[in-house]
Amino acid sequence: MSFTPLARFRNFTVDNLKALLEVYPDMHRMSWDEARDFAETKMRGYKRTAYQQACQLGLEDRSTDSFRIHNYLYTFDDENLENYLTFWFKIYFAPNPYVKSNDSPFLIYCRLCEVILKSANHSINFSDFMEENIGGESDDILLNAIKKYANPIQYKLNGDDTILYIVDDNVELVKKEIDFIKKSFPITDPKSKAEFFKRFDYLNFCKFYRKEINDTIEDSRVHETEEFVRMELPFNQSKDCARMLVDYIYNIDNFERLSNVLKSNDKTIKIDTDNLGGNYLRYMFVKSTSNFFNERSGGKSRVFIDRDYKITLNGETERCRLSTEWVSIELGETIASTNYLYALICIINSMYSPIIKIYKEDGKWYLQYSKGSFTIRELPECFKTPFAQRYIRSLLAKPFVILTGCSGTGKTRISKQFAEYLEVNFENGAKNWLLVPVGADWTDNTKILGFYNPLANDGKGKYEKTAILELIERANLPQNSDIPFFIILDEMNLSYVERYFADFLSHMETPTLEFILEGYSKSVKYPQNLFIVGTVNIDETTYMFSPKVLDRANVIEFKPSKDAVLDLFMNPKDNENIQSAPYGTAEAFKRLAIFIREGNCDLNSDKMVQIQNIFKTIYEVVENSNFEFAYRTVREIRQYISAAYSLAEDKVNFDFYSVIDEQLVQKIFPKIHGNKKELGELLEQLDILCSENNLILSSEKIKRMKGKLADNQYASFI
Repeated sequence: MSFTPLARFRNFTVDNLKALLEVYPDMHRMSWDEARDFAETKMRGYKRTAYQQACQLGLEDRSTDSFRIHNYLYTFDDENLENYLTFWFKIYFAPNPYVKSNDSPFLIYCRLCEVILKSANHSINFSDFMEENIGGESDDILLNAIKKYANPIQYKLNGDDTILYIVDDNVELVKKEIDFIKKSFPITDPKSKAEFFKRFDYLNFCKFYRKEINDTIEDSRVHETEEFVRMELPFNQSKDCARMLVDYIYNIDNFERLSNVLKSNDKTIKIDTDNLGGNYLRYMFVKSTSNFFNERSGGKSRVFIDRDYKITLNGETERCRLSTEWVSIELGETIASTNYLYALICIINSMYSPIIKIYKEDGKWYLQYSKGSFTIRELPECFKTPFAQRYIRSLLAKPFVILTGCSGTGKTRISKQFAEYLEVNFENGAKNWLLVPVGADWTDNTKILGFYNPLANDGKGKYEKTAILELIERANLPQNSDIPFFIILDEMNLSYVERYFADFLSHMETPTLEFILEGYSKSVKYPQNLFIVGTVNIDETTYMFSPKVLDRANVIEFKPSKDAVLDLFMNPKDNENIQSAPYGTAEAFKRLAIFIREGNCDLNSDKMVQIQNIFKTIYEVVENSNFEFAYRTVREIRQYISAAYSLAEDKVNFDFYSVIDEQLVQKIFPKIHGNKKELGELLEQLDILCSENNLILSSEKIKRMKGKLADNQYASFI
C-alpha cells in the first residue's frame, strides 16, 4: 500500500481554501478549459498543482466538460468555512479519483479512530499509522490536517515522534461518530469524480452537522417534525435554488400537477404564469431536439447537462433539460430573456399545496414539505379486503411475511400490487421492489447474493451481483433510508429455504451484523427498510418449512370463499393496474413500520392486560404438547396488534379479539404438526378455546387440521 493521500501544495487551512475560491471566474457557464486558463491568471501554478488540492477539497466537479464548483461556499463566513473543512476531512476518503493508486479506499478519519481505539492505551505513533495504512508521501500535510480537524483526537510530542490519542471520556463519542459517518457517507464509487464532488455538497454539509454526535451544533437550515421537513433555500444562488425546487416537484409527480400550465414549443417548454402578471417562465426546459440541449455558445452551457427530465404533454413524452438562465431579482428589460425564480415559487405554491409550501421568514426563504401519511382510508379498494389488511399489518409488524394457499389464489398478485402502490423509481429504470421466481436449483446463497468469479474481467476476477444484491445496496444508501424496499420470492419453497435463505433468516434477527460475501469488496448490511415476502404453494414439487423459518414470519393462509371464486364467471375483474401512492406515502409506511418495531403501542394498558390473559391460556394449552412460544413470538404479536390499532379508523370500537384470532393462525398455529397421538388432545383443547372466544379464523383452521388428522393420522398447518 502506497499512495499520497493529500496534494503537496499547501496546508488545508481556511486561508488557503479562500485563496482557491478567489481564483474561480464569476461566469459559471463555461468550459473547464476556459476556467483553468482563467484560474491560472489569478493563481500562478494553478494548472500544475493547486487544482489537485482544489479537487481533493471537493471544490471542483471535473466529471463533465462544463465548469462547476460548490457555489454555496461563497455564502460562508470564516467560521462556516472552518466547519466545511472539518466536514470535508471527516468524510474524506483515499485513494479517490484524484489520488493515483489501486489500493482499496477507506475513510481516513474513521480508519485513524479505529486504529487508535484498538490500541492498548488508545494512543498510537503517527509514523506507524502512515507506514501501515498509507505508506505514501505528504505525511506532514496529513498530520497538520489531523491536528486541525480530527477533534476529539489529540496529539503530543514524544521526542521526534507525534503521538495521537483519544482520552477515555471521548471513546464512546468517537465510536458513535465513526458509525454515523460510515452509515451516512459510505464510499459508493471511489473512481467516480461526479460522486466525489457530490459527496461535499450543501445537503451533505447540512446532514453532517444536523446529526453531529455531541449535539452541540444545531444546524438551523434543516428542521424536522413528525409532520413536515423545513429546509432553508439558497434563494440568492438562483440557479441552484431553481434546480433544487424543480427536482423536488419532479420527484413528487413528474410535473403532473403542472400539466395545465406547461406550454410546448418546437424546441422548448415554458410555464405559463399569466396569473402572476403576465410573466412567462421563459426558456424553462430545453427539448432534446434543441441545439442548446448539448451544444454550448461561446463555451457556455445554457442548461444543466447532468439531469434529464421526461415531460409528458398531450400523450407525448419529451426528454428535456432545465435552463440555467435564472435570476432572483426583479426582471428588467436587460434580463427579460431570463427566468424569474419568484415566479417559479408562486407556481409551486399554487400547484403543490399542501404538499409543499415555500415562504420567506426573517429575510430567508424556506421550503417546507409534508412527510406524507399512510392510512387505510387512502388505500385503493383492493387493499381493503380482510386478507389484504392482514398482509399490510403483518408487514408493519415484521418485515418477513409468507403467503400460503392454493395455486392461483392471488398471493403473488397482492404482494406485487402493494409493492407497485409504494413504488419509487430511481435512475436507469431501477425500482424499490423485485419479483424473483425461486428455482428448484437454489441450493446455496449464490442465487440470491451472488458469487465471486475469478475468471471474469480478463482473469482479474469479479463479483457477480444478483438483482437482489443490487436492490439491497440501493436500500442501504443513506438517501434511500426512508424508502421501503420489497423482495418478493415467488414459490419460495421450490427449494429448501434454509439452504439459500439462511443468511437472511439470521440477519433479520441481528441486523447490525453484515453479510459475509467472499470476494466482495464492500460491506453489506441488512437494511432496516427491507421487506421480504414469500409466496408458497403446497404440492408434490415443493418442500416443507422448518420451525426456524415459520417462527420468523407471519404466515398468512389465503383461502378465497367459494362464492368469490365462482363469481369470476360473471364478474371478471382486472385488478392488475395499480397507480403509485401519493407522494410521501411510501416513506410514511416505512416510518410507521419502524415506529411499531421499536415497541410503540397506543393501545391502553387495560386492553393489553386482557390480550395477555388470553395468550396466557393459549400458552398453557400448547405448552403441554411442546409447542410453546417464546420472546420473539410475543414481541411480534404485540407489534401486529399495535399495527392493527394504529391503522384502525374506529379506535373506540377496536375489535382486538379479531386481531388475536389473526395472530393465532399466523404466529402460533403454523408450527403445530404431528401425528394423532401428539395432536389429538391439543387440537380438541384449542377447538374449545377458540369457540368460547369466538375466534372464527382459528376455529375453522383447527377443524380442517382435525379433519386431516382423522383422514391421514397426521396434520400440519401448511
